Amino acid sequence: MTAIARLRPHWLRLRTRFTVFVLAGVGLISLAMALLTYHGSSQALLAARQEHLMAFARSQAWELARSLGQVSGAARNLSTFLEVWHPANSEEAMALLRHHLQEAPKVYGMALAYAPFAFDSRQRFYAPYIYRSSQGFKELNLDSPTYDYLAQDWFLIPNQLQNPNWAEPYFDEGGGEVLMTTYSAPMVKNGQVLGVATADVDLERLGREVAGLAVGQRGYAFLITKQGTFLAAPEESWVMRETFFSLAEALQRPDMRALGQRMVRGSSGLVKVTDWRSGRPAWLAFVPVPGPGWSLGVMAPEDEVLAPVVSLAHQQTLWAMGGLAALVLVVWWMMVRLTEPLHHLVAAARRLAGGDLSTHVEDVRPGDEVGDLAQSFNLMVDDLKRYVQELTFTTKAKERIESELDLARQIQQSVLPRTYPPFPDRSEFDLFAQSLPAREVGGDFYDFFFIDPDHLGLVMADVSGKGVPAALFMTVARTLIKTAAQHHPEPLKAINEVNAQIIPDNEMCMFVTVFYGVYGIKTGQLRYVSAGHPSPLLRRAGGQVEQLPRAQGLALGIMDDLRLEMGRINLEVGDTLLVFTDGLDEAINQDNQMFGLGRVGQWLAQALPNDAPQMLDDLIANWRGFTGPVEQFDDLTLLLFRRRQ
Repeated sequence: MTAIARLRPHWLRLRTRFTVFVLAGVGLISLAMALLTYHGSSQALLAARQEHLMAFARSQAWELARSLGQVSGAARNLSTFLEVWHPANSEEAMALLRHHLQEAPKVYGMALAYAPFAFDSRQRFYAPYIYRSSQGFKELNLDSPTYDYLAQDWFLIPNQLQNPNWAEPYFDEGGGEVLMTTYSAPMVKNGQVLGVATADVDLERLGREVAGLAVGQRGYAFLITKQGTFLAAPEESWVMRETFFSLAEALQRPDMRALGQRMVRGSSGLVKVTDWRSGRPAWLAFVPVPGPGWSLGVMAPEDEVLAPVVSLAHQQTLWAMGGLAALVLVVWWMMVRLTEPLHHLVAAARRLAGGDLSTHVEDVRPGDEVGDLAQSFNLMVDDLKRYVQELTFTTKAKERIESELDLARQIQQSVLPRTYPPFPDRSEFDLFAQSLPAREVGGDFYDFFFIDPDHLGLVMADVSGKGVPAALFMTVARTLIKTAAQHHPEPLKAINEVNAQIIPDNEMCMFVTVFYGVYGIKTGQLRYVSAGHPSPLLRRAGGQVEQLPRAQGLALGIMDDLRLEMGRINLEVGDTLLVFTDGLDEAINQDNQMFGLGRVGQWLAQALPNDAPQMLDDLIANWRGFTGPVEQFDDLTLLLFRRRQ
């Protein structure tokens, strides 16, 4: 006992000195790292909060643009429709207006304003208008002795420029004293403007939505026009009564005037300002709203933006103090209990690293943490051995599945027509199709076949989902469509029969969009139905590109009544029809931009009239060049048909 007592003070001093030296060095390094980490983290967090504020402004501007895009789209669709179809009388025109307004819930009202004698050679003016009210739809005629619609900006500007246009906001006296703006789309036929189709936006409701945006606890959002007039503001008295510049003059804020100039020019940015309401420092994010050229601003108090940085400082201080205390305990414990047993663990780990999966730690006494660590190490070695065996088995199974999927892809591709020309003895047309599945097998499919010697069936379909289930459903749907086509020459009856056969056994609730057309070889007439499928694009022999009038209808497999409509269009010699699935126009690139029907139409208008396979190869090359390294997320299927004779 005396010898042990003499040795113990020396052992305690050594342990104490070692612990103090380690903790002093670690403490200094930890303090330096903590300061550097806090500085970097606070800057990064502040930048993240600023970026979040900017992202919030962009997302809200995009939502506004999306809502306004639905409004402008309604006017453009109406004008495009009226360029190819003229109402026989005012009843048909008003019914068409009512239908388009019902289909566009974001639109307050719509009008058809014709040029003099353009609607009826016996009637100089014709401008029906329909709008929403608390009692339902109301109808007006904009032609009156006190209102010359031909001289209004919403009619005059698009009529002169032959381009769509957003009008400046105004109070509508005829449609219920509503603050609104109007999108006007000219109806142009053979280079002559027949009139304009308009769609109105209720800016009071839009302003309430913007003013009601939640920007922290004390922040707010506002919206100004191209002239700086407030459309939405935290103070209701500013709306349509103040401009950004008049407010800057009243507050004697030249910095605010310069900021307003940037906003009305369509710039975007994030700046630190003095809030003109509270007089406190704040951050302002502003972005343009695509379409009408407005600008959206989002104001957030600086103390709310910096709140996470202050919270981070408190948290890091607490964590640093707790970590230092834990470090004292860990070092002390390691010096007492872990040094010697760890040598055995290190030796075993080295044997394991050398590939010896039979190694185990045998020289560490169980019962404490190091013993548990040794036991865990032994269990890890056993688990690793089993994992290696399972990995070998899994690798073989994966290779087998990939082989089977590759075989399934080959089988699926083999059932689709792939030869060119598909009907060598028929020179009246040029026809080819391609399918690029997003996975090994896909749900898109196409087909073309003769119903009789004078009628050719064209099929394009897109099954919901991807992979093996979609491929199996695709096979069933293709067989049913081809069989029904032989029984029913009319596309409407054939597709209705296919839907009736799919519905009873569709336990997986899958559905398929279908474009099915029957082309008359002698007449050049194409009769078609579109069951929820995108409308094809048609390039006339003269180079004009248009989208086939949409034939309404639901996808197959959803409900018994598809509400199908049949469309008809005559194809002239040299006309080219492009049928596709949504994998074409909805593909995105690295900037999250969609390929879009605009690019498809532009390519079709400029494409050289080569044979069908060359044209599809060129379109796919353009599509791949746009998407770049972005992985294909949806199946892509294309069909190109050209009338030769």
